[in-house]
Amino acid sequence: MNALLDTFRWLGQERRLLVVALGVLIVITALAVVGASHETRNMYREIQVLQKEQDDLESEYEKLVLEQSAWANNTRVDQIAR
Repeated sequence: MNALLDTFRWLGQERRLLVVALGVLIVITALAVVGASHETRNMYREIQVLQKEQDDLESEYEKLVLEQSAWANNTRVDQIAR
């Protein structure tokens, strides 16, 4: 800690302000990086949920198309019509 104080004493007033300003900017930048990383994780999780929902819906659609083709079979329609 004394080394840091000695360095501050050695620096001129303008340099001290510059060092403090740069330190504040570094902290702000670090917080922005943490926030961006958190947001990225949340978006990735949401993408995974939506992709699973899409897969489920595509599977259900394929089943419904198969069922529709079974119900629309010409033989079945003839049997019902008679």
